[in-house]
Amino acid sequence: MATAFRQGLKKVYLPNIVFKMVRAPNLQPNQVAFRVPPNCNKFDIHSYLTNIYGVEVQEVRTMNYATEHKKARNGKMEVKTPSYKKAIITLNETFHWPEDPEWCKLEQEQGKLGSKAAGRKLKGWRFRGTEEERTKLKDVTDKIQARMEAEHKAK
Repeated sequence: MATAFRQGLKKVYLPNIVFKMVRAPNLQPNQVAFRVPPNCNKFDIHSYLTNIYGVEVQEVRTMNYATEHKKARNGKMEVKTPSYKKAIITLNETFHWPEDPEWCKLEQEQGKLGSKAAGRKLKGWRFRGTEEERTKLKDVTDKIQARMEAEHKAK
């Protein structure tokens, strides 16, 4: 016989904690990964998702990640990344990530083409790419410029 899932210890009225959804390619379709503050426990995570977002949660698994330290040139220890907790939530229904918006795809394409050109320049190769790459970069840049002008006119 299953026992009722007990509510978390912290009462959530207006939450001031941040749950960041993280893409994890190795999860099952009904699982979602979150990056949560280290002081949240499983019960708090369950009650937060159930009461705030109305999500039916089957299981909560958490993993703690420690702070990574890096030694600076002056000999002092510096914090490279802060500590955090990763929570894998199993839902009753399957979860689908929303499609990336068109502007995001354009900027990713522009970044990819630009880093390719910068890599050629760093290696000492001829800076100009192929004709196809240059026209593709120009088309992407023109589309981004047109989108920005349309947004400016809308304001």
